[in-house]
Amino acid sequence: MARAWTYGVLAGCFSAGVVACTVSVNDDAPIDSIDGASGGTSVSGSSGSSAGSSSGGSSGSAAGQGGAAGSMSMVENGGGAGSSSIPTPVCTAESGDDACLTCIKQQCCTQWQACNDVGCQTEREDTLTCVSMLDMADVDSDTFGECLSGSSYDMSDLPQDNTYDVFRCIAEVSPDPDAGGGTRCGTQCFGTDVFLD
Repeated sequence: MARAWTYGVLAGCFSAGVVACTVSVNDDAPIDSIDGASGGTSVSGSSGSSAGSSSGGSSGSAAGQGGAAGSMSMVENGGGAGSSSIPTPVCTAESGDDACLTCIKQQCCTQWQACNDVGCQTEREDTLTCVSMLDMADVDSDTFGECLSGSSYDMSDLPQDNTYDVFRCIAEVSPDPDAGGGTRCGTQCFGTDVFLD
């Protein structure tokens, strides 16, 4: 009975378009607080977990789930709730850019700007970390491929298309005649030229 009443009140709060709503019982002790700010810093899901110990635990859990979706977008620089988009990567030098990222921005700008989601950025970083842990004598297209498939964001063993495009550009033969037939950014990113098959 109390659970049905709580759900009814929560539904009324959401349908009324209220940004924040506090549900109380007769003793004026709040059961839960629901913050509807999408991606805001106060959306963390903690209110859901603390409400789990009270009689309104089910509705508290729902509020916590909404908070988790908001914090996901907070990590992604304020995208919509639960969105995996990030701001379009820029091709100009920024503080903290290493030699690999500097080269990617200079040589593979189009592919870099298409790497505009958490999956691509995570796969790129994880793959480069994996390659950096290998003995340079062992770095080739096969070991690179193993690192790339092992870094699959959705754990399917396949990289996202935009991630693959970034690495394909890194491994292309440089159009610069001074590069001596080397890749665009292989030495900067892998410590050696890796030619993809």
